[in-house]
Amino acid sequence: MKNVMMITTDQQNLDAMGCINSSYYTPNLDKLIGRSVRFTGVISTSAQCSPSRATWMTGKFPHQVGVNNIGHVLDPQEWGIAKSFNQAGYETVYLGKWHLGLSPADHEFQITDYRTDGFELGAANSDPRFHSHKDAVTTTKALNYLDDYEGSKPFFMAVNWFMPHPNVPVDKPFELIEQYAEQFPLEDMPIPSSYYLDDLSTKPAFQLERSRTGESILTEELVRRDAQHYRSLLTLMDQNLGRLMDKLESKGMLESTVVLFTTDHGDMQGAHKLRLKGVLPYKELYNVPVILHVPGTNPTRNVIPDLVSSSAVTGTLLDAVGIEVPAECEGGSLIPHLKLAESPAEQLVFFEHYKAYWGYHPFRGAQTPEWKYVYYYEEDMEEMYDLHQDPDELVNVAGHPEAEEARRVLRQAVDEWWEATGALSQPSIPDTINKWGSEG
Repeated sequence: MKNVMMITTDQQNLDAMGCINSSYYTPNLDKLIGRSVRFTGVISTSAQCSPSRATWMTGKFPHQVGVNNIGHVLDPQEWGIAKSFNQAGYETVYLGKWHLGLSPADHEFQITDYRTDGFELGAANSDPRFHSHKDAVTTTKALNYLDDYEGSKPFFMAVNWFMPHPNVPVDKPFELIEQYAEQFPLEDMPIPSSYYLDDLSTKPAFQLERSRTGESILTEELVRRDAQHYRSLLTLMDQNLGRLMDKLESKGMLESTVVLFTTDHGDMQGAHKLRLKGVLPYKELYNVPVILHVPGTNPTRNVIPDLVSSSAVTGTLLDAVGIEVPAECEGGSLIPHLKLAESPAEQLVFFEHYKAYWGYHPFRGAQTPEWKYVYYYEEDMEEMYDLHQDPDELVNVAGHPEAEEARRVLRQAVDEWWEATGALSQPSIPDTINKWGSEG
């Protein structure tokens, strides 16, 4: 049986890779993409760390497992991916960021820590509170596990990095990796076009309020600085990725290991004059990268734009090695898409958000290739975009006559989905032990 390695970053944008956007430098990720399939239409179930990660572990939407926001615990009684891999005879390993309360061991991962001898700090910060340092430790543990691996049973390993997630303080959230700063001159750093084109006048009022509040009061200088720091973090992440891939290759395991690379959600990076993340439905947050390497397959397409949910990640990891995908995996599997010559005729994906540290505006939403629809159910307010005419989501067309039929259909679809999947009936378990704020 093939080994499986799931590698995740935190807050990485869809195009944050050098082979797609030359303002980034990620040669190792580019190399992985060259031998993999790249999915470009994956929509995260939630643009917040804990809810999105609950989806990875269960294949369900956040509200189905009661992890609606940061500070909610994933119930270990839920079905979880480690349980299926364990039953199939795998050794299950979880290293790095968790952010779901309790511990991975409570969700039946067999190995949740490993030795750190041979630790190399490299370009990471020497202060262990910084994400670059935490990721250096996680990478060392993963490399040592692979060094010791003798193949008596296949492994499922989840390697979860923090970068490029911000640190605190929030007025200067993104850590700068000094060694790479000169690669990204401030004057060369891009500013999203929507920074200039969207005055937020057609959007829900709280978005404009957000853009004028606290750390989200942006200038061109601040957007460029964030972009520089963000890119330096991803370059360091890429070095860690290269070390993992080199280790698999040196041990002759690369072509017997399924590798899935993804992230929980993106970052605004100044788009729409907004910063970081939160109660926002934009593509910068919800459209996430998925890179999938399945040895021995011959996919019809190397780049797959099919609109799919990040809830499919769970089933994909099982399906890729022939383990039956249980009914609990709401999103199914991405493996069938490898055989399709073109996108399916019917494409509809749902997503959600509850609250962020700066606002409570819960919504549920739906997206097709043509439209994005969002319903703020506490405020009875709608947001909608014509993605063919307005791919950058500049003009909210909710209430426009030309969008009315699509609005009606999507509103019905999203309400029916919400009720069919339990709405908010699943009780949430509050975390009373950990402090979550700076890791969200």
